Amino acid sequence: MVDRHQLRDAPERRAIASGQFEVRAVGGDLELTGYASVFNNAYDVLGGPPYGWREIVDPRAFDVTLAAKPDLHLLINHEGMPLARTKSGTLKLATDSTGLHVEAALDPSDPDVQRLMPKMKRKDMDEMSFAFRVKADKWSDDDSERTLTEVSLHKGDVSVVNFGANPNTSAQLNSMQQALDLLVNVDPEQAMAELRSGDTNAIDRLAAARENLAALQRGLTPQSKRTSMSLAEALAVQGDETRSVTLSATIPAHSTPVTDAPMDRRAALNAAPGDQVVLRYMHAWVDPAGKPDDKGAYWGAHHEGRVGAPAHIAAVRYHLSMLPHSPIPEDQRAAVERHLRRHLDEAE
Repeated sequence: MVDRHQLRDAPERRAIASGQFEVRAVGGDLELTGYASVFNNAYDVLGGPPYGWREIVDPRAFDVTLAAKPDLHLLINHEGMPLARTKSGTLKLATDSTGLHVEAALDPSDPDVQRLMPKMKRKDMDEMSFAFRVKADKWSDDDSERTLTEVSLHKGDVSVVNFGANPNTSAQLNSMQQALDLLVNVDPEQAMAELRSGDTNAIDRLAAARENLAALQRGLTPQSKRTSMSLAEALAVQGDETRSVTLSATIPAHSTPVTDAPMDRRAALNAAPGDQVVLRYMHAWVDPAGKPDDKGAYWGAHHEGRVGAPAHIAAVRYHLSMLPHSPIPEDQRAAVERHLRRHLDEAE
């Protein structure tokens, strides 16, 4: 059973199939409506008891957060550029007797909306999900049932999802111990099927996760035994010392702390180690034809040369302005822009 005390104020997600999910033309816009959460409708989390629990959303759970006018986005699969936002008035949330109702005004000229509409009309994407933090909850005496009595939506999102996360894995893991337990016991075939059906960026995200795990392993290795470990060496730990490493040119967007402090990019790059894990963390793009540990193969430095360093917003803005003049192929620039803009969003 997950320690229930670790769940308070930690990020979580839930997805539901919405039978009242629709898009219709209203004037010159498109209006999306649906439910991101349904009240008094029990569902299993982490497989249900005895390892997980049954969960219910109380009809008053959103009262406090909605009264505070939370700022959140409408996204696709909880990532990417926003389709609508409460701050701009294009996204509205309210509760009724059914649940948390979502109403969004979509711009038909937005390329993301244009890609989404055919899939929604064909019902290829017919589920909604919301990201939230629990402020108050009630548990049964045996910890088998949980009622969410107050949740916060501020800085979260509601999303259209093509394949709602399996309730067995939809709870955000709130400690590294839980994450490691899940990875140790994961069924590779089941996980692969879920990723293929619901995550268009699975390869890039897996690469980013692998880099973070390698960095954690280095950090936990006693100093007397620690050696510099590249990504290739981290792969060798898995038992395949001959496996080659091919890194994608566009480095996946990641969430990190941000800072307004100025950054001397040249000095930061000179001081950085020739370690591809660190170099990929620092930058937004790498030339796939270059050597992974060659600093000259990278573009868009906006972090200092250590994993966990904050993103320098001034450097992020500079690289966004220089992106049209960069050596990056045009078909890869959109992904690089998403990487950089993720940091700007976090700075707001």
